[in-house]
Amino acid sequence: MPTATLSFVTERCAGRLLSGLLCGLATLLLAWPASAQWRDPSEQFGPELRRFADPLDDSVFEARSLLSTNGLGGYDSDGCSYAKGQQPRTFGIATSPTTGFSAPVGSFPTKLTASQKKAVRAVLADFGSIETILALPASGGYEIAAAIARVLGRSHFEVGELYLAGAWTVRDSIVGFFPGLQGAGDTWRKMKEVSKLAQQQTEDRARTRAMFDLARLSHRGGFFHERETFLELLSTFPDAGLGAMEKRAEFRRRVAEEGRLLGLAREEFRAGLASNQGNAGDRSYYRYLTGDIDRRRGDFEAGSVALQEVAAHRSTAEEVATLARDILRVLEVQDKSGAAYAEPTQNGDTK
Repeated sequence: MPTATLSFVTERCAGRLLSGLLCGLATLLLAWPASAQWRDPSEQFGPELRRFADPLDDSVFEARSLLSTNGLGGYDSDGCSYAKGQQPRTFGIATSPTTGFSAPVGSFPTKLTASQKKAVRAVLADFGSIETILALPASGGYEIAAAIARVLGRSHFEVGELYLAGAWTVRDSIVGFFPGLQGAGDTWRKMKEVSKLAQQQTEDRARTRAMFDLARLSHRGGFFHERETFLELLSTFPDAGLGAMEKRAEFRRRVAEEGRLLGLAREEFRAGLASNQGNAGDRSYYRYLTGDIDRRRGDFEAGSVALQEVAAHRSTAEEVATLARDILRVLEVQDKSGAAYAEPTQNGDTK
């Protein structure tokens, strides 16, 4: 089910900070439902209903999937791409309403052996009742699908990809829509430009929106301490009744949940690397992802080491090496001290 997006105003770009560069910056901080986001029918179609058969009890059910989409929101350094409108990954997992069995819509299994059914049922029991499972957000569906994929013998890389996609659905609820951001370097440049304009804001409501916009932009770029700096600045002036402290706590709670799923993805990628899964190109790519996840979670030294290895390795595809070099350039300038702020805990406070 969709997760409410943090938003201040609708996506009509009211109060935008950088006209023409990032339309819609001050758009997403007042709990606006993700399902209510504006969508141009010429750019995106769906979702449609698809029929599946639950391999645990053979019941037939329908689940939604997106027919087509667009890439108007650009992409993040870890491969997370964005559409204007609904994100396809929101509908990427089909969940049976009778058993809770969950799997990607594009590879939903039709048959399981008796031993596989027993193992899957044990996994599902760990997630609670069917009512609890069906009430989970999209990220929960991915987490269940990852746990099921593991007991069905999928590779560590495949399982990790499911955790990673689940983390992205949480990120969707934090950052909303920014047009055309192209990886870490481009996001850094635009964040710095917007920061200069934000400093010109004098009215408290505008300043509050600006700090949240900059925190969201920093989060997309994986700028750990910059994000926390902008969130902390909210305490230095009145929010003019916008409930900034409560929204900041919720922002941090979601960041922590995304970070937990990113950590699970990293564990699987590392396990796949340790067991020499995939070919050399695959391993280089997943080494790249572990480095970027480390950076996003504030472990800059580990991230830098991994990305340098990827950039220099002869088995690395050129496009992956280019991404690694882009992040390494950002690592030279982004804040890595962590003197003022610490990683958010699950409840949104800082350690």
